[in-house]
Amino acid sequence: MKRFISLWGPVVFFAVLVFVMSSISSPIDEAPFPFFDKIAHITEYTVFAMLLFRALQGTWSGINFFWLAFITVVITLTYGASDEFHQSFVETRTSDIKDWAADGIGALTAMTAIFIKRRVFRESPD
Repeated sequence: MKRFISLWGPVVFFAVLVFVMSSISSPIDEAPFPFFDKIAHITEYTVFAMLLFRALQGTWSGINFFWLAFITVVITLTYGASDEFHQSFVETRTSDIKDWAADGIGALTAMTAIFIKRRVFRESPD
């Protein structure tokens, strides 16, 4: 049970944090720089995908890297879509396909970073 919590606790915590932040009507009035929103989405979902990949890898140790990466991206995109749907019900927030695309870029960024790290440190990606 302790292993399960150490693997999945951060994923659940981060998913709840994303949901709570998405529930705030207007987190900031004006973006501090151009494309701030997209960079925030990419960063947010890069972290989410990394946590999710770690949890999946710890849970399903026998699956090769590419399947785990694919499953991670699919789950991340699904969560991103549900977050955009949720935002469509929050006052002063909107659902935007470009935000969802930024979420996907974040997931792909995470998988690329993990792949490169594994190659640099000579871990087999399977």
